[in-house]
Amino acid sequence: IAGILTNTVDPQKAFMKGKISADDMGVLMKFAMFFKFKAPDTGEAPAAATSSTEDTTEDTAERTYPIGKTYDGGYAFVRPEHVADYAQATNDDNAAYSGSHAIAPHMLHTRLFKDVMFQIATDPELGLDLLRLVHGEHDATFHRPLKPWDLVQVRAKLESVEVKSSGVLVSSRLYGIVDGETAIEATTAYFIRGEKKKNGAKKKPKAPAPEPPAPDFEVSFVIDEDQSYRYAKASLDDNPIHVDPATAKSAGLPNVILHGLCTQAMSGKTLVDILADGDPTRLKRLGVRFARPVLNGIKLTTMGWKTDKGAQFIVKDEQGNVVIANGCVEIG
Repeated sequence: IAGILTNTVDPQKAFMKGKISADDMGVLMKFAMFFKFKAPDTGEAPAAATSSTEDTTEDTAERTYPIGKTYDGGYAFVRPEHVADYAQATNDDNAAYSGSHAIAPHMLHTRLFKDVMFQIATDPELGLDLLRLVHGEHDATFHRPLKPWDLVQVRAKLESVEVKSSGVLVSSRLYGIVDGETAIEATTAYFIRGEKKKNGAKKKPKAPAPEPPAPDFEVSFVIDEDQSYRYAKASLDDNPIHVDPATAKSAGLPNVILHGLCTQAMSGKTLVDILADGDPTRLKRLGVRFARPVLNGIKLTTMGWKTDKGAQFIVKDEQGNVVIANGCVEIG
């Protein structure tokens, strides 16, 4: 707390790294909206920031962002034990992930990209509010599967920052390079939710979307009761909303929620089984938009419409809510 008040500790980074915790996430969010601890140039004591009821959209829109900025994620080995752990954490028992010719599960790349993704989220030039940040989209292209003991060079580039009335969309390009060639590239997007404005003009309700045609295939899979806990260890993403019920509930969630990337990986397995005869080496692209939180212990259903290259798909929960939207899979 002393470090936060003297501006030597970033409170958002400290929270995300687990160095500080919150008994009531709602109170923490309100606290962060009303106060900032950055000392002004005059050297005086930290002052109160503007109230959350003020319209800050114009200030955000006028900001300049370092579009094209690159980030160095260093190097990481694809270790055999991490391959096994990730497959187990996503309930993927495909034989391709073991043996002398093993490959890594495709979504394991997110473990390798975790640090560079965090660099982007906490970049002071972007000034993103981590308490309002959600992972909105992830679209990965696989030029070749990763293999155990591959040494992966990780790089990233800020592609765009789009200011919307509802918040800010930050898109980045991620690269996994092996032996000088790009093995995996992905576009990932963070959405920073805007502050709700009081007494604002009400939006006109959107016209209901037309009913899609009957899907070409449907397949269900079960999320285990401990899925988010296992995935947190395998992916290194131990955000407390995935592993601590008290934190999740104080954030307004009914319980811990599953990582969106885990839902993406598990739905990807169903698509490989259906469209690629269970051969993950044929998966060339997997992209999704995360539409709704997923709880442990429920059943999900992948619904797909075949295309020339693979399929468009969505994933629904037991109540029929879409949890993954705008899904796209390509098979080689």
